[in-house]
Amino acid sequence: MEQRFWTAFQGGIAISRPSGRHVHRSLLAGLGALALLVAGLVGVFVYAGMKQDEKAGMRERLALLAALHAHEELIQQAMATSEDERQVLGQLASGDIARLHERFGRRLNDGFGLEFVYIIDAKGNLLYSSENGKTGEQKAFAWIRPAITRALAEGRAGRAGLVASKDGAGILVVRPFSERADDIKAPQPLAAVTVDLLDDSLLQSLAAPAHLHDVQLRTGRTATNHPDRVGTAVPNLFDGTEAELAWRGAQPGRSLLRNALPALAVLTTLLSVTFLVMMFRALRVAAALAASEAQAREMASRDYLTGLFNRGYFIEALESALAGRAPDARLVLLFIDLDDFKLINDTAGHGAGDLLLKAVATRVALTIGDRGVVGRFGGDEFVAFFPAANAGEIDVLLDRLQAALRPPVPDGAGELRVSASIGVAEAPQDAATASDLMRRADIALYRAKDSGGDTLCRFETQLESERNARREIETALGGALERGELVITYQPQVDVASGRVVGFETLLRWDHPKLGRLLPAQFIAMAEEMHIIGGLDLYGLRRACMEAAALPGMSISVNIAPSTMRSADFAQQIGAILKETGFDPARLEIEVPETIVLNSSAELSRTFEALREQGVGVALDDYGTGYASLHHVSRFPVTRIKIDRSFMLKACSDPDVAAVIEHKLKLAQSLRINVTAEGVETREQLRFLREIGMPTAQGYLFAPPLPIAAAIDMLRRQDEALPDGMLRAKAGGAG
Repeated sequence: MEQRFWTAFQGGIAISRPSGRHVHRSLLAGLGALALLVAGLVGVFVYAGMKQDEKAGMRERLALLAALHAHEELIQQAMATSEDERQVLGQLASGDIARLHERFGRRLNDGFGLEFVYIIDAKGNLLYSSENGKTGEQKAFAWIRPAITRALAEGRAGRAGLVASKDGAGILVVRPFSERADDIKAPQPLAAVTVDLLDDSLLQSLAAPAHLHDVQLRTGRTATNHPDRVGTAVPNLFDGTEAELAWRGAQPGRSLLRNALPALAVLTTLLSVTFLVMMFRALRVAAALAASEAQAREMASRDYLTGLFNRGYFIEALESALAGRAPDARLVLLFIDLDDFKLINDTAGHGAGDLLLKAVATRVALTIGDRGVVGRFGGDEFVAFFPAANAGEIDVLLDRLQAALRPPVPDGAGELRVSASIGVAEAPQDAATASDLMRRADIALYRAKDSGGDTLCRFETQLESERNARREIETALGGALERGELVITYQPQVDVASGRVVGFETLLRWDHPKLGRLLPAQFIAMAEEMHIIGGLDLYGLRRACMEAAALPGMSISVNIAPSTMRSADFAQQIGAILKETGFDPARLEIEVPETIVLNSSAELSRTFEALREQGVGVALDDYGTGYASLHHVSRFPVTRIKIDRSFMLKACSDPDVAAVIEHKLKLAQSLRINVTAEGVETREQLRFLREIGMPTAQGYLFAPPLPIAAAIDMLRRQDEALPDGMLRAKAGGAG
């Protein structure tokens, strides 16, 4: 309307001027209509907001009750998994409380976090107790017993629900034993009872799926009268009354009203201004100039590719936010850097890189929302800051941001895998000025990337000293090889069926003159960044081939960085080292990360083939942690895959993980690929590997990485355990 008016004015079209009284009447009529319109809109918004709040509260109640029920079922499953009724009753009858506690009460406490575990008879008398993993403790049983007694008296054994008193609160599950224990002189049937304490941590975890905040448990029938809180009644098994779970509801309707009412006020003002502008056309020129200036300022503050704020505006906004921050208010700064973005640009092209940057910008902006400011400093560097009321609010938003960044980005020809490293610094605890806060967020980002990427790191004071220490390590690393500070250790690889050593994995160590022995994780990434990793790899390979002459019949595997293996003459270098040391190629295995097969090239394929032609084996290390499938692996002459230790950690507690390991083993065997399980640390894990037919394994259960002298001694002692040199024959055949 304003633009049409200004065009008519410049074209010389005459605009009639109404009389003063007519203008006064029109103004009053327009203002009256405007007031009626605003009142109507407010009424509609209030009604819609009340209805929306009512629906939201119902959804939150159902979601919280569903989460509570799901947790009860989880406790039931934990009890079913942990108890072997016949074994438990037998140990109870025999008085073997220590073993009963180890396999039942303590397992439920340590493995599933269930604080209180009891066994009772049919009258509620206590036969066994475990509180916080300690057998014989009965401090909490006093406030739990009324709920158990009530359940037994009402014939509701097997009941699960909430028990809450002035002494504590928790989720109670009573699970009767299906078998009778005639050897135990107590009323039958016996029952297992467990209680998961309903503390703040558990309350928040139950509330998390429904995105509820500040969940509290209240006993009695006190209603939730606070306008910002929502509650739902839950039966209390302690005294038969009802307890209440109350939380700070989302109340989208109220939020909508809070957001809409200022907008309505702005709308009213704009309409009034527009109405007055129609009467006073001279104001049009000033409004046009102001709009033009605002548009120019907006364009100057934006990044051309993503539309986010650029470096200059972002820093200015950050300084302003810090200056206006209340003394006790929190302001969180994020530095976000994409992992392997250069590789995507180089392999998929700059068009795909730009598409990825736009997608990431959108995801970050949507996650942060209107509460904060998001910018791009250039390249793949994104920044954001936002205020937060408490640490929980920060954690929720950071979790949402990480989840939003991980899905792949479609680019028409496929998908672009994206991961990001995030550094976090917080005002006022980490810094008070924009420059200091940015420097410390950058230090946290550096640590996140140094940890392997796809992770988040918060700034801590020691990170600065660690960064200085890292620089000291980087300075010394360049001459470590010449000074003879690098040594080789040997971790045994064992035949699972017989327990005999059949080979060794060689691992590089750095004996730093000041810091002592450093593990590969502390310097290999630096060596890659300094482009000296190739020299370290070839040194370790040559040294291993020389020393392994004292390990007859044993295979050895040597870790090689992907960048080293991608060098054009790698296979020729291997051949030269084998010729120089006289080492048997059939006993040598090169270990590379599984991700190397995902970013393979024709040159890399030829290197694989050249190694196999020489008789050298190729193993994929850390298998299962990336995206490589055995379909990818089968396209390369791989001789072995090594199941990553992260799978072994869960193999005996998670049936799904155990099934995955067994499936990978069978599929690899069908492709005639050897399999080794890494990170074996317990006899329970070893029994599992034997049951599924895993051929070889390594880990601290057998031995840590050893010096060459200790490895030789281990083989000598093993030889002495077998007559007539049978060990050599077995080891040579398995290798």
